[in-house]
Amino acid sequence: MMRWWRSSDLVLAAALITTSVLIYLTQMAVFADPETTEFYLLQDLAFLPISVLVVTLVLERLLELRDSHQRLEKLRMLIGTFFSWMGYQLIARMARLDRSMSSYAPMLVAMPEWTAADFVRLRSSFADRHFDIQVTAEDLAELRPLLHDRAEFMIRLLENPMVLEHEMFTELLRAVFHLIEELEFREEFGTLPPSDLVHLTTDCDRVYRRLVVEWIDHLDYLRQYYPYLYSLAVRMNPFNPAANPVVRAPL
Repeated sequence: MMRWWRSSDLVLAAALITTSVLIYLTQMAVFADPETTEFYLLQDLAFLPISVLVVTLVLERLLELRDSHQRLEKLRMLIGTFFSWMGYQLIARMARLDRSMSSYAPMLVAMPEWTAADFVRLRSSFADRHFDIQVTAEDLAELRPLLHDRAEFMIRLLENPMVLEHEMFTELLRAVFHLIEELEFREEFGTLPPSDLVHLTTDCDRVYRRLVVEWIDHLDYLRQYYPYLYSLAVRMNPFNPAANPVVRAPL
């Protein structure tokens, strides 16, 4: 059976009750007016339920805020893990399938001095952007090993209940996992009809669209709270052809 009261709690409760009794006894001894003391005692007791209600609501709200913040931090760690183990490589690989990539890649070369306004502008720009994804059998053959090697990692992410608290990231994981299934069910790609290549192109476009938007959001989060992680993300930007992890002094 669970022990709701610890010994330290009992000691604290006894000490507070004893202190309260001693204060009231002192008041009656000093002022010799037990009726007034009893009046204020009853008045304090009458207000006690309201005090308990206010304190309970405030504490509950504070605990909810703390719990929400902790869940958000854990979720952001999951998102960071996704990009470290899979997201960056997947963006780089799928960007090569986009024939329009050169038109927007310069916009995504994140710089250390970018501000919140810059990221708001990027989110707005890429929320409904049209990509020109085109895949061939060779592209799919190269993409499948990358996704296959990380399928177990994807399953573990989907099993984490915290993922459901971030709708956009959940949709991204579902889209990636669906693409994994589509590619795994096909034994080879050389004989696929054009209609199936169009279908798989749509699946790739769905993944890439969500991936880019979530990557922008992830960069903004790192910029705000973890500058050292943001620094590495900037240096390893998959849209920067000169990306390099080495830190170099400015010219």
